[in-house]
Amino acid sequence: MVKRYDAPNAVITREALGQTEAGGAATTEYAKFFQFQKYTLRKAHFLVTTAGTTTGAASGFGIYNGTTSIGVVTAGSDVAGTTYSSGALDSAVAALGQVSVKSITDAAVKALVSYEYDIPHDAVQS
Repeated sequence: MVKRYDAPNAVITREALGQTEAGGAATTEYAKFFQFQKYTLRKAHFLVTTAGTTTGAASGFGIYNGTTSIGVVTAGSDVAGTTYSSGALDSAVAALGQVSVKSITDAAVKALVSYEYDIPHDAVQS
C-alpha cells in the first residue's frame, strides 16, 4: 500500500462492530475491539437492544482506550431501538491496543456498539 495523502485508504473512515452485545452486568467490560495497526478512535455508536431500568447517569456505558476512560454515553431507560453516539473521542490507539465499553451501574441496559475509526498514514502494514 502506498503511504500518501491522496491514497484511497487515507480518506476512508472505517467502522467495526463490537464482538458481543454490551451490558448485562454493572461495571463489566464488553465489546472489545483491537486491530493490528494503530488507529484513531473517532466515535462510538450504540443501538439499545434492552432498555435500562434507571434514568440519568447510572444507565449507559463508559468508553475505554485500554484502561483509560475516554468518554461516557448515557442511555437512561430508553427503549430498544434507540441510538446514541459519543462525542468526538479522537483517541490514538496503539497497534494491538484494545478499546471497549463498560456498563455503568445499571446492569439491565444492553446495546450493540459500533466503533468509528481511521488509520493514520504512518501505521505499519502487514
